[in-house]
Amino acid sequence: MPEKGSPEYDELAKNYEKAYLRTITPKNDTLTDLTIIEVLSRHASDEQYLGERIEGDLWTSDSQPKEAYKRNNDETLRNRTGPVNMPYTLLYPSSEEGLTFRGIPNSISI
Repeated sequence: MPEKGSPEYDELAKNYEKAYLRTITPKNDTLTDLTIIEVLSRHASDEQYLGERIEGDLWTSDSQPKEAYKRNNDETLRNRTGPVNMPYTLLYPSSEEGLTFRGIPNSISI
């Protein structure tokens, strides 16, 4: 908010829509940014993800993390998905091709 008495404040008081619209990024810049973000967020068909194991269940031989994984996989746990009952999928160890909002690649090439 501009300070009271400043020229920006007077303009805001006279024509608030024009003053507000001046703060928004131009359409072309916004479209360029959104396109770049979408392209860089897509997953390739041959991508490997953090936590993805090709060997099956050979990711560890330690029993303590295996028991914690089994315990935390219980869907009846309180606060498992929050009040909206929507699972958190961003950290899933795999993803399909495209823009899926799940899976973290082992590396990122930009």
